[in-house]
Amino acid sequence: MDVLLLVEAALFGLAVGLYVVAPTAEHEQLKLQLGRIVRRSATGTAEQNEEEHFRDRVLAPLVNSISRRFARLLPERQGEVLRQRLERAGDPTTPGLIFGLRVILALLGLSLFALGARMVLIALALALLGWRLPDFWLAQRISARQRTFGRALPDVMDLLSVSVEAGLGFDAALARVSERFPDPISTEFGRALREIQLGRPRAEALRSFAARVGLAELDGFVSSIVQADELGIGIANVLRAQSEHMRTLRRQKAQEKALKTPIKMLFPLVFFIFPAIFVVLLGPAVLSFSKMFGH
Repeated sequence: MDVLLLVEAALFGLAVGLYVVAPTAEHEQLKLQLGRIVRRSATGTAEQNEEEHFRDRVLAPLVNSISRRFARLLPERQGEVLRQRLERAGDPTTPGLIFGLRVILALLGLSLFALGARMVLIALALALLGWRLPDFWLAQRISARQRTFGRALPDVMDLLSVSVEAGLGFDAALARVSERFPDPISTEFGRALREIQLGRPRAEALRSFAARVGLAELDGFVSSIVQADELGIGIANVLRAQSEHMRTLRRQKAQEKALKTPIKMLFPLVFFIFPAIFVVLLGPAVLSFSKMFGH
């Protein structure tokens, strides 16, 4: 029993460590190293150096090694789907690390089999939960990122439209957006602009940008821009129409949420507020009747 608890604790600690250091995967190592150089030159305290030394010399290589090993076991089709989802989430980690977390958490749940036959259903439930937990986290990251884009997209369209109507080119307007808006909007628009500047066709760069975000409104915007570019239509008119369309969509979504509010308030009213009201209103009457019949 003690050995089983030690094994579970080790697996749990490894899973937590992988989750904590997940953003320091291989594709972000160069950026993190540059950041560390700047921080050390600015602060350079002994405690920070020790903490970074343990993270960089022990945890990060362990994460990279496990990520590479599990990446070999990941099926190609599943790996491609997982890479697309990670792009939509902003590339927080690697497919191999997500797959490794799935396996470790599932094994942690299955280890309860050793406690007896009565724990079989609980072990299976925990194993399934552990297998799905990284997917839930990834879906939450994707949803939050898409909400950020959805809220900012009308303002982005306004800035693009005003910039183009003021005489800037479309690429310069994209640069203006990447400068004025925070992450992840500035990052994605800046990446699309760099791809165009490096020689990638504008249509391919914009379609790749829309695929990385995975937002229906952005897909429509990219399709309009690509079609206008191919047909020789003025981009300023298209941007103005897209800006009005985005604002209409945002107003409609706000109205839809407002109409759903009474239905969402019904359940708290029925299960939490109405019982308290009934207790306050009917409580004295119930006490009076109980005293009357008690006598």
